[in-house]
Amino acid sequence: MPYEILMPRLGWNMEEGTLIEWLKQDGDPVQSGDLVCTIEGDKATMEIESFETGTLRIPHASPALGTTIAVGTLLGYIVPEEERDTFDPDASPNADNPSSDSQTEDAPEQTVAIIGAEASSSLQKDERESPISPRARRVAKELDVDWRSIQGSGRSGRIVEADIRKAAEQQAPSDLAGHKAIPLQGLRQVIAERMTEATRTTAPVTLTTEVDATVLATVRAQWPEDQSIRPAYHDLLIKIVGTALDEHPALNTSWHDDHIIAHEHINIGLAVDTDRGLIVPVISNVPEKSIQEISSESSHLIQAAQSDSLSLTQLQDGTFTITNLGMYDIDVFTPILNLPQCAILGVGRTIPKVTVIDEGTATTGIRKMMALSLTFDHRLVDGAPAARFLQRIKQLIETPAVIN
Repeated sequence: MPYEILMPRLGWNMEEGTLIEWLKQDGDPVQSGDLVCTIEGDKATMEIESFETGTLRIPHASPALGTTIAVGTLLGYIVPEEERDTFDPDASPNADNPSSDSQTEDAPEQTVAIIGAEASSSLQKDERESPISPRARRVAKELDVDWRSIQGSGRSGRIVEADIRKAAEQQAPSDLAGHKAIPLQGLRQVIAERMTEATRTTAPVTLTTEVDATVLATVRAQWPEDQSIRPAYHDLLIKIVGTALDEHPALNTSWHDDHIIAHEHINIGLAVDTDRGLIVPVISNVPEKSIQEISSESSHLIQAAQSDSLSLTQLQDGTFTITNLGMYDIDVFTPILNLPQCAILGVGRTIPKVTVIDEGTATTGIRKMMALSLTFDHRLVDGAPAARFLQRIKQLIETPAVIN
């Protein structure tokens, strides 16, 4: 029995991916464990291995390289040796459909066993018989398209996502004339969907405070010269936040299927701005690492994020996120939760201000002040514990004995 190669699900919320490259060609022999193709998922590029031995057959209707396609879309087959001479990939029930969207949504019920990732093309009967696919229906609602008058291009005339997007372009209002419409796709689409889901499904609350970071700045400026790496402010904050989370575990939690997961490890993600969009690589087991180890690891992760060379494992299992907009002269802002995590810390700029040092003696001075914004999910934790957590971060920044 031939085994199907489907577009895998590389992340928990991934719905689409891109076929970047075939590492084997049509007709090539494949051994179990061989890498057969390269896939770009939500936030990373990954080489996919075969769990079967046989011959790779790629149907003519397989998506073209660089095409964005739905999870579960048929890419090819691994054909056992005994069927190699008789198997015709273009005669398969799923190989004659040119629409990648309908390959996923219109396929008959079947079980797939080929790629080491989540992938299934099983659909309920009422979904298969609907004149419009579930994905197309959702996109039609988002784009305000009346799909009932559209002629579908999918199997048996079924309306698929491509039909909806084409119709949306044709009904664009006249006031957009002379403007360029930028398709929402790839990582930008993933970010948009996750941000929308975070605001729709959570109970976010944001707390803000101002911190005297003078001592922290001094610690960084006086970092020993024999150390090869001088930590950035975000490195110091990662260590401080890791310590605070260890003391306040209620903030190191996640929401999953109507219950709270308390994480054993403290893994902090650092939001990185890249040409492709916002990427959040993760530093694991923060309390167990020195500031030198954190600084070295974060430097490597930021470079990898900006060069689009992060592995999937470097983006997984985060339990808390830090995002810094201080370099853009931003003070206070409202970070959006990085689902399914409980909380995210926004870091504003550090600037000198005239501050009251001792109210009793009316002593003032110039201090380096930093703004912090903590957004938390009120479903998981109440305001007082979240406030105590932010207060502890403030204390650690003002007296950073934890830095080592």
